[in-house]
Amino acid sequence: MDGTAQGQRRLAFFWITLTALSVAACASSHGPVARAKLTQAERAFDEAQQASAAINAPTELKAAEDRLKDARESVAQKNYSRAIRAAEQASVDADYARARAANYRIKQMVDEMRQSIRVLRQEIERLPQ
Repeated sequence: MDGTAQGQRRLAFFWITLTALSVAACASSHGPVARAKLTQAERAFDEAQQASAAINAPTELKAAEDRLKDARESVAQKNYSRAIRAAEQASVDADYARARAANYRIKQMVDEMRQSIRVLRQEIERLPQ
């Protein structure tokens, strides 16, 4: 084996090793970001549950729950880019569920206020003039 062939093999091995290390470093750097996004999504989901989204926006909350589960599984499998995407989607779905639940409660309050106004008007009409 001459020196040139051996040098080319060493150079190829060097580049393959460098590429593998770069890919590994890049993938491992997404781990903390994925975990942070997952924590954020879990917090948004908890807030949606506390806002009665399970009762007033069950479909939206279920979508958030499914995406949160996907994000957890992706983190466990070290598929961090998928975990980040799923966690971000779970956060958006949970926020939407919370907003829908809040909107439902506000509509109920408006209906109650309207009913109270009707009752007051009836009482006023009954008063002697």
